[in-house]
Amino acid sequence: MKTQILEALGETGLRQACAINAALAANDRIKYGFSLLQLAIDHANHPRQPATSLKPERLAAGIDDTELDNVISGAKSAGKHVHIPGAIRLLQRIENDVRLMAAPILAAPMLTSDDPNIAKRLDTLLTTRPQAPDDIVDPDAIAAMTQATHGPDSLHRLVMDLHKRLNTRQAEMAQETLNGAAAYGLDQADHPLVLAFMAGLNRTSKLKFNHPGLATTATRASGRLIIQNDLGTTDAHVIVIHVQDHLITVTYTDIHPERLAFFQSLLKPRGFIWSPSRPAQLAQETPFDTPFCLATGERQAEDAAACEADLDFLAAHLVFLIDWNHARKQLRPFQHAPDRLALLTWAATEGIGHRGFLEQGGATLINRAIEATAGSAMHFGDRLCTVLGDAETTAFLQFAFRAATEGMLAGQSHALIQDRIRVALAGQFSNEAHHLMGRAAEHAALVFDLASLVRDGVQDDSGHRTRRVRHARRLEHNADQIVADTRDAVRRRPDHAAYLPLLEAADEAADALEDAVFLLDLHSLTGKALTALQTQADLLAEVSQEWVKAVGHAGQIGKAQSPDTEDFLAAIDRIGTLEHAADDAQRLLTASAVAHAADFRQLHLFAAIGDKLESAADALKHAGLMLRELVLEHVVDA
Repeated sequence: MKTQILEALGETGLRQACAINAALAANDRIKYGFSLLQLAIDHANHPRQPATSLKPERLAAGIDDTELDNVISGAKSAGKHVHIPGAIRLLQRIENDVRLMAAPILAAPMLTSDDPNIAKRLDTLLTTRPQAPDDIVDPDAIAAMTQATHGPDSLHRLVMDLHKRLNTRQAEMAQETLNGAAAYGLDQADHPLVLAFMAGLNRTSKLKFNHPGLATTATRASGRLIIQNDLGTTDAHVIVIHVQDHLITVTYTDIHPERLAFFQSLLKPRGFIWSPSRPAQLAQETPFDTPFCLATGERQAEDAAACEADLDFLAAHLVFLIDWNHARKQLRPFQHAPDRLALLTWAATEGIGHRGFLEQGGATLINRAIEATAGSAMHFGDRLCTVLGDAETTAFLQFAFRAATEGMLAGQSHALIQDRIRVALAGQFSNEAHHLMGRAAEHAALVFDLASLVRDGVQDDSGHRTRRVRHARRLEHNADQIVADTRDAVRRRPDHAAYLPLLEAADEAADALEDAVFLLDLHSLTGKALTALQTQADLLAEVSQEWVKAVGHAGQIGKAQSPDTEDFLAAIDRIGTLEHAADDAQRLLTASAVAHAADFRQLHLFAAIGDKLESAADALKHAGLMLRELVLEHVVDA
């Protein structure tokens, strides 16, 4: 498929090199297929023995079919034969890959060393290869196909002969190797450009880990340098770079338009200008029902040094295209689409990549961490960002990407990497409780500010009352917003539901205090009752101050005997004491207003303001009792 795409792009100079690379990759897949069949038969004959999956070998061969990991364990004896799940498809895959291996040899046989009987052997051995009706295979036929050391000719022996000839052909074609690039027909001036490209490629290629890809071929044709890189195993994923007079032209094809846009965004800092992508289709029949995308980007460098820098930058970012769409799909259970793209872009920009995350299990890695740490916070079908929050989920996944990549590069065990990610997720879930307590502290500060406005406004005749009312309205609005935010947080995290009634109770105090400020602005109050009102207002300021202390200490409690715990309990007790004193003050205010109010309006205002302050004190006492219950039951016990 890649060879056909290169032909469609007019890159005939790279056709033979690409065909040989594809044939050598097919050799790896064939050897994996032979091993899979042999081990499946062995397991069927010895079912009590533990079954391997050959997953590392599958990944190393560049095969994405995860169902193959269960072939060996699923093999069962069927009389003299063996039932191997997917045997029909596996044998057909082997046949296709053998034909792919033979294609470059048959297309241009070497005059001196190629066996002229290759075509005949190929036809005979594929015609007589084992069949697998209903996935039932004959162990003797599989043994005859895979034997390589003695006896009659076999498909395995043909594969070995083809591999030897492919290696010879590749060595003959590549006149030199430049830092890993197979190069032929280059001018001396091309060498620094190829070396610059390979410097960038080799700097980040370790981030692909066990995934195949990034093999580079360089040649000169039509007066320009041509660099082609094998981006991996996806057939229609091809990149060709032309360089002439410091002009870099990138031709890129992909079946995923989203990955094309991602690649273009990665090269944006270097100033590449892209023509609109367009659909392209091969003239020959391909396995794809839909066309692939074709895009061309250009960058005119100022001089040779700038050209080399551009090639270095471009090559260093190719590794982030490998398995990109797979990573994007793996992130679906955790993030919304824009955040997934942002995360993958961040990983590329930071030089971390996503392959380490995939190597460690991808979505399975995160789901196991959720199972181990989330407890009742998540339910089946919940998306992590819905429960944890978008920003918090992104921060956690950034850590997971970094931990996976840096852990694998440092040789850390899978268990250690998994444990680090679990601890980080547990921290994110516990951080939500700390965050909610922090919002409660912000709300408490607003309640204190409102109580202070009432206290300072009882006997204030300076003309600032109207300004004080506007200020109180802003404070109360901010308090309402905190309650709304808490309601959203609890909707995401039902396990933190106790914080909502706590904030709602405290917000009743804020509402009552804002009403009191409003009432103070309606009419000037005078007489002996004003002293009783001031006493009640002073007590409310003290209650709200103790509430601030209680919430602040609750957020700092770490263990039952810590000083914060003692201060917290003292503040809660003090709130109860002050609330009783506020009740007494409200009764004294009522009695004084009835006896001394100048008129009915003053009597009504004294009574109404006293009721609001009494309601605020009751609300803070109620909130204090709920906070005490929350801390003692959920924080100290935990």
